[in-house]
Amino acid sequence: MTPLGPALAVSCLTICLASCSTVVPGAPARLPDTGEPALHAVHEQELRAVMAQMNSLMFDTLRTELEIDKERRQRARQIADAARELSKAVDGIPATLPRLGLSEAEQVSFRALAHRLDDQAQGLEQLSRSNQIDSIEPALQQMTLTCNACHQLFRKLDHHGKKP
Repeated sequence: MTPLGPALAVSCLTICLASCSTVVPGAPARLPDTGEPALHAVHEQELRAVMAQMNSLMFDTLRTELEIDKERRQRARQIADAARELSKAVDGIPATLPRLGLSEAEQVSFRALAHRLDDQAQGLEQLSRSNQIDSIEPALQQMTLTCNACHQLFRKLDHHGKKP
């Protein structure tokens, strides 16, 4: 072999290796012998993607929870306002007694249920104004039971105080 042979071989090998290991900015690192991305580069990209997703979820969750809390307070105020209006309306219920033609015993029951509904409406207003969200639904259920009891007893009466 001529003295130039080994020098030429080394030069060719160097040029070949340099062209194989060209790095493209932003591309994952490649192992020259497999053509596969380096494991640390794959994991780094996956880690960055997962962390970005976690950040997004965290901030979305916090914002959403704050918005939900604000909406709950708004609805609680609306419920309190409605309960106050109901309490005012309940005050007029006993005025309907003369038109119903109820017996004395029925009138006592009617007034008691109206009074209970008024107390429940006032209680619901207080719960709502103090933002006791978990207590609102049971209070509404109790009011519904009171309304249903009154309707069962008195709504289907004819003009003579008797059920048809």
